[in-house]
Amino acid sequence: MNFEPLDPNRHDRQSFDCGVDALNIYLQRFANQDVRRGLTRTYVLADKMHIVGYYTLSAHSVLRDDLPEEVNARAYRELPFLLLGRLAVDLADRGRGYGDVLIVDAFRRTRLVAQQVGIMGMIVDAKDDRAAQFYERFGFQRLSGTVGRLVLPLNAMDSLID
Repeated sequence: MNFEPLDPNRHDRQSFDCGVDALNIYLQRFANQDVRRGLTRTYVLADKMHIVGYYTLSAHSVLRDDLPEEVNARAYRELPFLLLGRLAVDLADRGRGYGDVLIVDAFRRTRLVAQQVGIMGMIVDAKDDRAAQFYERFGFQRLSGTVGRLVLPLNAMDSLID
């Protein structure tokens, strides 16, 4: 199995089913369009053509006032982050730790981006409370003023990716 950018000519998007229609439809119909338009990057964990799971990353900004107090950047109103827009594992591959593998790979890519571009960490929009609890296991903290949005500063990622 390998992590790769989504390739619609190589990866079987149509058979992917994570049990959440919105995440399935995004991968099947919209992910490639968003990549072509420069809105996001989609990475898949693939076993040949079979997509075990996927996630998306894109640039994002967050209002300073919504961040936890320990994320300190008083001089700026908006702060740069990467957005983990979607993360899903195929139902056939659930329960094998692939969600953890996907998020750690996203952390590695975020750290690589941070070496080239100024960002403060990662933002995620949890679809529901169960998803929020998954992200909180990795140290994400809920943002004030939003429903389901969580943040993880760069320095909190370091111990998770070594």
